[in-house]
Amino acid sequence: KDRKQDRKNRKTGKRKGCPDSRTGAGRPKTVWIIDHYSSEPEYGGISRQYDFAVELGRRGFHVVVIASGFSHFTHSYISQKDVKVSRIAGNVHYIYLKTGSYTSNSGAGRAKSMADFLCMAVRCESSIARRFGKPDAVTGCSVHPLAWAAAFHASRRYHARFLAEVRDFWPRVWTASGEKKPADPAVLFFGMLQWLAFHLADRVIYSMCHGDKYICGELGIPESRVYFIGQPVDCGRFDRNREKTELLPEEVRAFMEIGKENRTGFYCTFAGYYMAYEGVYVMLEAQRLLEQKGLPVRMVFAGSGPEKGGMEAYAAAHRLENVLICGRLPKEAVPALLSHSDVCMAHLEVEGHPQVYRYGVSKNKVCEYLYSGACTLYGFMHKDDEAAASGGGLMFEPHSAADLAAKIEQVYRMPESRRKGFGENGRSYIRRTHSVQVLADRLEEVLFR
Repeated sequence: KDRKQDRKNRKTGKRKGCPDSRTGAGRPKTVWIIDHYSSEPEYGGISRQYDFAVELGRRGFHVVVIASGFSHFTHSYISQKDVKVSRIAGNVHYIYLKTGSYTSNSGAGRAKSMADFLCMAVRCESSIARRFGKPDAVTGCSVHPLAWAAAFHASRRYHARFLAEVRDFWPRVWTASGEKKPADPAVLFFGMLQWLAFHLADRVIYSMCHGDKYICGELGIPESRVYFIGQPVDCGRFDRNREKTELLPEEVRAFMEIGKENRTGFYCTFAGYYMAYEGVYVMLEAQRLLEQKGLPVRMVFAGSGPEKGGMEAYAAAHRLENVLICGRLPKEAVPALLSHSDVCMAHLEVEGHPQVYRYGVSKNKVCEYLYSGACTLYGFMHKDDEAAASGGGLMFEPHSAADLAAKIEQVYRMPESRRKGFGENGRSYIRRTHSVQVLADRLEEVLFR
């Protein structure tokens, strides 16, 4: 009789002891978030899932974030244990799974790490469920798409809602940038995974501004199953860290004259990846133009990436005196860096391939820039981007150092009250539209209603 009831439950999506796994009646609801590249802020990863997990935990949900024990951002191990459990709160945990290491974000090493993650996630499903509870909803978060496969497997095993979250359209970016041909095996494989994930998912979450035009318009997913949830900002944590200047390296504090009563410079900051499409050479060239004019503008670069050596060589070759290029900062130190800047700079476009980001992009740092109180300057193809629409910044032409230099000079010369107005507008906009509390309301709705 029990076996017959179990078979019936599997068909109807119910579990023994739980009237309906969608509602979680009679027990707290449990959410699994599977995201290879997530981590706690202290490890320098993307904080999106951490922020959502903490907020959902405050609301009484049990949340498990399943991630890799190898950091994609620092190329070092968070933990070399096969499975490391980190307790965030009484009902919120991170599970770090051991995957292969790599030194480059492209190539066989990263591909193997992705496959390792899928295998480990599937292998550890039952032990995670026994210890932390069977899930009512499972979200698989790309990048990369194998996280969708892991989430789908868990959702079917435990009769839970399956959600596919996308923050980057693989393999579209490869073909649009010319990096790979449409018939490339990797393109075909990931294209198939994307099609399956979006069609099998109960809900699809996207975080780029025009992502629905691709998901619904090109892939044919019904709008009723597609939801926009942007990048969250934990405004409280940001504000607590904005004056923690002791977390900044001494060279940064000295260069930015932090702690001095009278600062003599005007500070423009970039925080993130040292990649050409991030505009790092555009920014250095803009600095060269500004130094030629004799303006007291100083540029601070804090990050990591393959272009660091090239940036240092460029600065040396052009004898740029007011540039500091340093390493990646701890996540907790970023608010202090941004909040002591006059301008925060961002850029996104692959030169010669403007269609790569046709559907927008999910860029957490732009939200942090807007909340910092500085003026945000963003080189991007969408002139209606929220950096400008919010009143928190200005757009400049991608790959145009002259336009960026002109915008920096414009902000430098404007009255202080107007310059501060950008920061006030940006902070107000983020509180209204990107605070973790606001977006968690939306996420809760998508997960369970």
